Amino acid sequence: MTRRSGVGMGFEEWIDKLAIRELLERYMRYNDDGDAKRCIELFEPDARYQVVGRVMRGHAEIAAFWKEVWQPEAGEAKWTDAGGLLIQPRSVHICSNPIIELDGDQANVESDFLVASRGEDGKARIMLVGRYRDRLRRGADGKWRIKVRTGVSVARPGQAGTDSEWRALLGSERVAELETIE
Repeated sequence: MTRRSGVGMGFEEWIDKLAIRELLERYMRYNDDGDAKRCIELFEPDARYQVVGRVMRGHAEIAAFWKEVWQPEAGEAKWTDAGGLLIQPRSVHICSNPIIELDGDQANVESDFLVASRGEDGKARIMLVGRYRDRLRRGADGKWRIKVRTGVSVARPGQAGTDSEWRALLGSERVAELETIE
């Protein structure tokens, strides 16, 4: 399949793009809930997840990372649980401006993100702003899943227009390795 976007796309291509948007949005919502189990289901079993200068490979490493950074309270109710309509979410992950390039059963996606949480004073606090670069694959079941997800922050130390943040954390050889898509 040739890559096309916008005018002249066929019905199936639009359906694929909608399914990919749904995948991106579910990732954000499951993050808000701290629901690692549902998040993991959005990734290929051998996925690579590259964020905050760390590289996780496969479901087990990704789940361990989320357990470390989420640290949910015991018995914490989720606002998406039945009866939880008025529970305040722990955070709000916002995904915007997705650019989706289809290539058969694979897709390259770039999207911007913003993460806000509720401060002690009740006001929203921006925690993170950046861009995801994703490589997706459609499985035999027809579902799109994340094969490689790389998060690049604009709200962390480093010089704009460079990969200095990643190079400082991982070194030049490791950065070159991360550029490859398996």
